[in-house]
Amino acid sequence: MRILLATYWGLPSVGGLEKYVMQLKRGLEARGHEVDIFCRMPDDSGFQMLNKGWVLTKNCIQPMISAKADTYFANQLPGLDREVEFMEVDRYSFEAAAAYFRPATYDVIHTQDVISARACARIRHPHTALVSTIHGCLSTESLARYQADGVAKEVFRKTQLWYYYGFIEHFGIMQNHETIMPTEWLKGIMSRDFRIPDDRMTTVPNGMDIESFLQEMNKPAVAPDAGGKKIILCSARFDPVKGHFHLLRALTRLKQVRNDWVCWLAGNGQLEGRMKEQAAAYGLQNEVVFLGKREDIPALLKKSDIFVLPSLQDNHPYAIMEAHVAGKAVVVSNAGGIPEMVAHDKTGLIFPVGNDQDLYGNLLALLGEDDLRRRLGEQAKAFGLQQWSLPAMTDRILAIYEKALQKRWR
Repeated sequence: MRILLATYWGLPSVGGLEKYVMQLKRGLEARGHEVDIFCRMPDDSGFQMLNKGWVLTKNCIQPMISAKADTYFANQLPGLDREVEFMEVDRYSFEAAAAYFRPATYDVIHTQDVISARACARIRHPHTALVSTIHGCLSTESLARYQADGVAKEVFRKTQLWYYYGFIEHFGIMQNHETIMPTEWLKGIMSRDFRIPDDRMTTVPNGMDIESFLQEMNKPAVAPDAGGKKIILCSARFDPVKGHFHLLRALTRLKQVRNDWVCWLAGNGQLEGRMKEQAAAYGLQNEVVFLGKREDIPALLKKSDIFVLPSLQDNHPYAIMEAHVAGKAVVVSNAGGIPEMVAHDKTGLIFPVGNDQDLYGNLLALLGEDDLRRRLGEQAKAFGLQQWSLPAMTDRILAIYEKALQKRWR
């Protein structure tokens, strides 16, 4: 088959989306399929066929689309939220670029978000099957970000932007032939909040190339000297939904009772400046180390003793899968689909979302109890090696492609 993996978001990027796309490409190509990747440029200057080096810059298409959209909005939808206007122009630009790269040549278009799914549904050829994997809920993630900026939940739920995201969420799924959800949690949200019938969605947990990951673990990592202290690693983009400020507050308490640890933060993003300011304000300059965006997470995990992810919302984070396979004790929140990945006191420790005290308590327990830390790490590795298999995920996705191909003419 010829398969196009498409996403509205920019690649390469920090986070699980890129890992999923690249891992899936590897798994499909191992079965003899031809796979291309269509996405926006990481600097948002245009759109690209990533693996071929083909680029279409935004200035070739967006001015024309913007001119027509602005006229329509002014005449037909006066008072429309400016962010909705921007999203619509950007969405149509993505759609035009996708059409430019000849989507009719593919047997399957497998999109990675509701925006690209909506766009590809409009430009696909009738013989092309449309499948989507939905990695998160656009509406609720936006709500979490606005709450982080001090906007009340009740206020945001009354905005045009909230209703717009809900519209995109619904139609971005309903126009697919098949839709994949990595977790039952996300499937439940789409069913309950966006009126998607359960039989339109199939849950397929993410997978990873475990053999390659284990090889990467054995490569050298350029990292600070921990001075013999235990290393707590958090690898996640610096985004409000990842909950880093709760981690910093928990570490402040931890510093008051133990000084035998350091915390490495691997990643970058919009909150980096604020996080560094907060770490300094808490007096954590010596305990918290900002490592920046890293390509050597497997090697960093090998050096670490504990992995922590304090997410406020998450679906099926690759960071947890990697920590499991690396055999590390994990401390995670119960956000989103995470409880489907981690069994408390078996393959990690779970704390309630946003609960700094329980996060602190779990870190304290793992630092103080070597046997607990070893047991959780060993059990996590045994679970991860079996559960996060890339071949198993590829088999299930290929079966979904076949179902979608049977539906394409309906």
